[in-house]
Amino acid sequence: MRTRNRLAKIVLAAALGSMALTACGTADATGKPPAKVPAEAVGASAKPKPAATPTPTRSLPSDGLAEHPDPFARFLALHSRVLDGCVPGGLPEPPSLEPEESLPPQNQPGQPMPEEPEELPFPTDFPPPPAPEPAPTKSGPVEEVPLTDVEKCAGDAHAERVRTAFDDAAPADYPALQKKLTSLDYPPSFINRMPDQGGSPRARIDLRFMGSSLVLDVTGTDRGVTAEPFGAPETEDVRVTEVKRKP
Repeated sequence: MRTRNRLAKIVLAAALGSMALTACGTADATGKPPAKVPAEAVGASAKPKPAATPTPTRSLPSDGLAEHPDPFARFLALHSRVLDGCVPGGLPEPPSLEPEESLPPQNQPGQPMPEEPEELPFPTDFPPPPAPEPAPTKSGPVEEVPLTDVEKCAGDAHAERVRTAFDDAAPADYPALQKKLTSLDYPPSFINRMPDQGGSPRARIDLRFMGSSLVLDVTGTDRGVTAEPFGAPETEDVRVTEVKRKP
């Protein structure tokens, strides 16, 4: 989980830095924040039907990641688009550096060079590293946790786009279910197989990262799939496949 969080921050920070001058989001002409983006506006990277792709309310720095060859980068674009429609007022604009902040100070002609600071003695008497803490253990299934309002909104948007993508077409088995979810820009490592339910394939999409508890429970039916969001503890020792749903 920590590795996933670090990758998300690195990839998203790189996107923000490289695209801030060309893809910054803006409010509409009235100065009001952009309206909530419907689930259809967050469609998969595969070419959707023209009628199901309304014009986005604004561009985001992560939009340039939507066609990236790395599936995790494409998911970050999807994640940002969903959150932009759920966070009140939309996602914040990326910070921009003033010209004087982006360049180091330059010496004027004729001015003396600044003096080098004196080197401080390098300490050699470091204390020994602390002993590693024992890994936590679980005594049984972990209970699901409540979602925040933003997580509920994001979960509903992900669930709606998954249900819409199957379009009343039942997945034949788990490989078919996984393949379809992967085509919707959910990385394969996020998709976890669950025991079949009455012969129908099941999967849980682990959307927990950067402080989120969101998980999507997807089950095949004779008319497409059902998709339900729920919360799981955002800790490395908890697997989404072991979280016990409330009845």
